[in-house]
Amino acid sequence: MYKTVYRKGESRLIEKKSEFIGRVAYAETKEAAEAFIAAIREKEKDATHNCTAYIIGEEGLIQKYDDDGEPQKTAGPPILEVLKRNDLRNVVCVVTRYFGGTLLGAGGLIRAYSTATSEALIDAKVVEMHEAVDITFRYAYTAHGTIENYMRERGYPLLDSAFSDQVQVTTTVYLSGKDAFESYLKDATSGEVDIIEEKETERPVYEGKLLVDDVAYEQFIYGGNDEARD
Repeated sequence: MYKTVYRKGESRLIEKKSEFIGRVAYAETKEAAEAFIAAIREKEKDATHNCTAYIIGEEGLIQKYDDDGEPQKTAGPPILEVLKRNDLRNVVCVVTRYFGGTLLGAGGLIRAYSTATSEALIDAKVVEMHEAVDITFRYAYTAHGTIENYMRERGYPLLDSAFSDQVQVTTTVYLSGKDAFESYLKDATSGEVDIIEEKETERPVYEGKLLVDDVAYEQFIYGGNDEARD
């Protein structure tokens, strides 16, 4: 499990007529982070500064910042520090500054770049990424009501469904809860369930709720035991 941002986020801050525009995004690789930075710098090529920082890898082993002409350690390091303070991984941030004619001093710059980063993170949503498994399974109509109620009560998201001679459903569970969920399906169907596909993935959790297509579902519990979460 690690923390990152769920989507791109943006903030705008005016400090003594200088405008600061914070932008954050998910970046799984150093190359993706650099590409995001290059795109912002091209878009904001008339800006006074485009200061940056990123942290890549689940262990945060790749870290880099750039003051882009601001006084040393007044821009890039404060941006990086906010990312680190939030314990983020695979994230990149660019804070663009349009100079307003008034010097802010080192303290003012550090506060402005930190605030722009923090507010962009709020817009982006900081999530926990958990190892999960998308499971597609098929069963007879006679078990549908029981399984449907079980999934609804426990907050398992319905990713896909199809109805023909049998019911086919795709949901997602924590990796550590896969066996317990499939055991329930076998019990509920007296063994008459077909596990069609198991696809390991990662799923974001925001404030205790699973996010799927930007919709928050109640946190899903497997085996009825919240202690089974990783």
